[in-house]
Amino acid sequence: MALSADHRSPAISRSDWLHRAAIWGLIPGWVVSLVLHCGLFGGCLMLSQLESCRGDYSGEDGTGFREVGLTARDSLSDSTPAAADATAAENPSQPMEPTVSQAPPTPTAFEGPPAPLSLPTAPLTRPLLGAGPPALGAPALAPPSLSGAGQVVGGVPGSRGAGPSDGAGQAVGQTSLFGVNDSGKKFVYVIDRSFSMDEYGAFAAAKAELITSLSRLTEVQQFQVILYNNEPLLLETRDARYPLFFGTDTQRLLVREQIRSIPPDGGTRHLPALEAALKFNPDVIFFLTDGAEPALSAAEMDALRNLNRQGSRIHCIEFGRGPQLHNARGQAVPNFLSRLADQHSGKYTYRDVKQFTPEP
Repeated sequence: MALSADHRSPAISRSDWLHRAAIWGLIPGWVVSLVLHCGLFGGCLMLSQLESCRGDYSGEDGTGFREVGLTARDSLSDSTPAAADATAAENPSQPMEPTVSQAPPTPTAFEGPPAPLSLPTAPLTRPLLGAGPPALGAPALAPPSLSGAGQVVGGVPGSRGAGPSDGAGQAVGQTSLFGVNDSGKKFVYVIDRSFSMDEYGAFAAAKAELITSLSRLTEVQQFQVILYNNEPLLLETRDARYPLFFGTDTQRLLVREQIRSIPPDGGTRHLPALEAALKFNPDVIFFLTDGAEPALSAAEMDALRNLNRQGSRIHCIEFGRGPQLHNARGQAVPNFLSRLADQHSGKYTYRDVKQFTPEP
């Protein structure tokens, strides 16, 4: 019985597949790969010979390069960038030379502003800092007289002297604290701030007198303030490299802002504060305290004498409660404050704190 067409198609398809496989098996794979690589290499070689991929003109074997330059035009209009570009486009092979710009036109004479200017008037004299010049009619100051190794003679006696003075005996650049006057270039104020200084407004009065004393200093004089109780407290300058203030309004304001927030508190130890003051080698030390007790011992007094080899004058101001004590001959009863002032060429004075502000 004959087979139908549907049953013959699988056999025909299988034979066609076998025929093709036989043909491809006769051609090795390396031949196909070689043909493909040769065609790829030939295409790259053709692309590399295109004119857009070379830096020279075709046919010059790489030796012909384009020359670029700038040209100078005579007319101003031709020297503009647009004209230069147009010229370069017309003659691409012509070298261009640098363009020389013409000199700017000479400016016309200044005719002045449309409206008159109002200029400030400069002061005839410079502003002065500090105490300023003496008042009119005051006697002229004599130049300082020197003695020995540059020490100034006059004023309060002491190893350093008390600074220059005029014919009337008034010290130049002097200041005072509670009536004790002296002059010099460096001052140190040592002020007691122990808890007892809060009575009768003593500490407030001391700070107010301190500000008044600083106002008499000039910008060439230096100072430091030590507020002490059990330990000394030194005021801070703007620059730690310079521990002393100058007598300027700006630095006086800095001192005022610092002492405003310092209250009286604690006990009283005199020696550390005085030792800190002597380390500055000042001309003058103003020492103010209400602590006649506890007094400095004899050993502590000797230590201060040995430390004060520069001859700083130490003035002592004692704050007491009530009138000063006197002996039967009417002389003030001495204490360590008066002896300290005598040993260091200073002055001693007494102030009754009850006269400042009566205690409520």
